[in-house]
Amino acid sequence: MTQRRRKGLSARVRRLWLTSASLLLGLAALALAVWFLDGRHRTDLADARTNVTATFAAEARGRHTPVRFTEVAAAANLRFRHGAPHRHRALPEDTGSGLAWGDFDADGHPDLFVVNHPGIVPTPGWTPPGNRLFRNKGDGTFEDVTARAGLADPDAFGMGATWVDFDADGHLDLHVACRGPNRLFRNCGDGTFVDVAAAAGVADPGWGTGTAWGDFDRDGHLDFYLCNYVDYDTAGREADFLRAPGPVYEVPFTLNPNSYDPQPNRLFRNRRDGTFEEVATRCGVANADGRSFSAAFADLDGDGWLDLYVTNDVSPNRLYRNLGGETSPGSPVTFLDLSAVTGTADPRGSMGLAIVDSDDPAAPPDSLPDLFFTNWVSQENALYQSRLLRGGGFEYRDRARALRLGEISIDPVGWGCAFVDLDLDGRGDLVVANGSTLERPEDPLLLRSEPLFLFVADDGGFRDIAPLAGAASSQPHDARGLAAADYDGDGDTDLAVAINQGELLLLRNDTDRRGHRSLALRLAGPPAQCFGARIEVWSAGRRQLRWWGADVSYLSQHAAELIIGLGTATTVDKVVVHWTDGTVTEAANVPAGRITLPHRGAAQSMPPPR
Repeated sequence: MTQRRRKGLSARVRRLWLTSASLLLGLAALALAVWFLDGRHRTDLADARTNVTATFAAEARGRHTPVRFTEVAAAANLRFRHGAPHRHRALPEDTGSGLAWGDFDADGHPDLFVVNHPGIVPTPGWTPPGNRLFRNKGDGTFEDVTARAGLADPDAFGMGATWVDFDADGHLDLHVACRGPNRLFRNCGDGTFVDVAAAAGVADPGWGTGTAWGDFDRDGHLDFYLCNYVDYDTAGREADFLRAPGPVYEVPFTLNPNSYDPQPNRLFRNRRDGTFEEVATRCGVANADGRSFSAAFADLDGDGWLDLYVTNDVSPNRLYRNLGGETSPGSPVTFLDLSAVTGTADPRGSMGLAIVDSDDPAAPPDSLPDLFFTNWVSQENALYQSRLLRGGGFEYRDRARALRLGEISIDPVGWGCAFVDLDLDGRGDLVVANGSTLERPEDPLLLRSEPLFLFVADDGGFRDIAPLAGAASSQPHDARGLAAADYDGDGDTDLAVAINQGELLLLRNDTDRRGHRSLALRLAGPPAQCFGARIEVWSAGRRQLRWWGADVSYLSQHAAELIIGLGTATTVDKVVVHWTDGTVTEAANVPAGRITLPHRGAAQSMPPPR
């Protein structure tokens, strides 16, 4: 009996040991498999990220492109240097400034306004030069007319700028967002300007950044939305961030936007008498918890009313749907926050914004705009593609990686952007101004420079051809604002780039067109009906979509004239403009070249504030 028990006990122990050993070996094999697969699929490791980025860069360098840009700022007499002589390791300086194209003298040539600031603290022995207004002479060169115009404003800490005829008197006025009271310069029509911001009720004292213009309540008068960033307060602590780094490198708190509370945004409703009423909270768009950089008015759901999208830094982005079409006549227009339900409450650090038609073959066709915005380092840029839902409603899906816009943008920090056709082949391309906010290890008083992105549409996605397009696009810069215009009138898109604490760039488009043509399109009508208008261009069996004034970049403004690539087509089948008041203008059999499409209504002027 005793021997049988011992024998049975020994067999049971052996089975337990075999079971335990098998389980341990299985767990070890599973762990090894997980480790192997995780190593193959992760892209957040330093070496994996480098390989992904290098693959895209090698693809760009290994293929030919006809796109070429030549840097001609000095030759065009655009002499401008941004910021103070030395960086002070402070957030307001590193966010940079923008620039804006606008034909202020109505001679048919886009002029350029460049924003500046004096630095976070005074620099001994240096006088701030202020902003610059460069008048386009029409021969490929510019004339500095800042002094006569009265727009230098050297004491203002300038951020962004937009040209807009806010009083509908036929002359482009200028809004400048500042850290401190904003400016609204009314165009006197004689080459001079006067600041009427206080009289108009728009001299907001916050840290203003981007602006979006549009008639959100459809009363026939132009309103605007002002982005504010953070409550930057360093009183009594300047010495901490002005000192040079010591033996142990530290990132000062003054470079982290999370160090400061966000500031609420403003919605200024036009009172029709040259003044504005602030209604952001009442309308539900104050975005009080967002640190905002850019915003755009566009009809995102196709109901005929301008909706609002806002990019926020280290705060979720916001999509506000305009409820004006569902309220009774005479009732105040309000907005509904649909960020979460539409999938657009993106929490990354977003800067620039473009309203685009992505032309993704995998997407169902619609007439709704897509959203492209630039993000901070290691966060990738985003392209949110609109999708109509069965039974009503809409949502967005980020298609950046599928369109080859994602992994390549892991390392850089993106700022200004533009949706333009660089090679006029009839497909929209994307340009991104890059410049890191990370300091250089060898000298923390300098930031890391980065080259631009020139994404051309290619085989159902995009391909960065910046390394092949010339020295200016392949060299690293501390770029911030970016604005597109055909400044020389040759039918293609040129680029102006604001360099943070550096020299302005003017990139002339010298692309070999290979027989490609373009349609340069201008709108003539009341400003309230132009901003946010949807434009359809039908040519060679394809439709291209643009939204006038909605492609806002970063602290910047593109020229009002739209350059639409036609490929080798010589005629446009038809052009359709859906104005924001619901009216439609259509033109058929339009030859390549330039065209101005008028709105049927006459502009209504209003008395200027005094």
